Amino acid sequence: MWLNNITTWYNKGIPCALVTIIDSAGSTPRKTGSHMVINQNGETAGSVGGGGVELQCIHLAREAMKTGTCITRKFVSKGDGDDWNASDEDAELGVCGGSLTVFIEPLIPESELVIFGGGHVGLALGKLCEVLNVPYRVYDDRREFADPERFPGARSLICQSFTDISSHIHFSGKSYCVIMTYGHEHDEIVLEQLLKIKELPYIGMIGSVKKAEVLIRNIQGRGGVIDDRVYCPIGLRIGKNLPQEIALSVISEVILVMRGGIPEHMRVDWSADKSIPHR
Repeated sequence: MWLNNITTWYNKGIPCALVTIIDSAGSTPRKTGSHMVINQNGETAGSVGGGGVELQCIHLAREAMKTGTCITRKFVSKGDGDDWNASDEDAELGVCGGSLTVFIEPLIPESELVIFGGGHVGLALGKLCEVLNVPYRVYDDRREFADPERFPGARSLICQSFTDISSHIHFSGKSYCVIMTYGHEHDEIVLEQLLKIKELPYIGMIGSVKKAEVLIRNIQGRGGVIDDRVYCPIGLRIGKNLPQEIALSVISEVILVMRGGIPEHMRVDWSADKSIPHR
């Protein structure tokens, strides 16, 4: 059961951690090889013994998810039920005591693209994600546009209303969001919600400067705060026009931000270098 949970959470972009008993001795509720998984929302599956030791493992798992580092910890019992103590040193076991060592591995989803709107540009963007091995999810309120046949490589497809995004999709600090729905009113609704999710590193929205001004003024008029995560008009200036070209400019910008690149040419002006001898 724990394996199904961890697969589901990971595919939804929910950070989680795997706790494994890697050594046990004496009287312990669970033995070597037992597993438990925990996600960032506190949900668990599987068990490493319950009681005090499991509660401490949950706290350690949250620490591992926060720092992105693995943790190894030994617990020693004196035979008093849930009276387990973390120990960095080996300890002698009492007659009824036991010890176990756990290894906690955080499973943080890799950087992904979340596409709001499965229209022409969204479709082209999904295909580029598949070519570039960028995990992506698609959110649209139209069933025919959130279709596995349309986006066969999507990590997941969410067909729900745009008015309550957080109830239907989880984000992480590595979720890069692009807004390209089929109407300005939907774009505005999505943008306003995404701005409230502070861990998102990038929020791009398709459209003209004039459109952006109207939507942003509307959101600000309702008390919304626009910050520097907003990229609109979206994409790099590559002479975009067709949906495929717009998608290329968008994915180029996303990867630029994702990888911390610099928006400039790599070329050397060889015509200005007179040091190369002619043959």
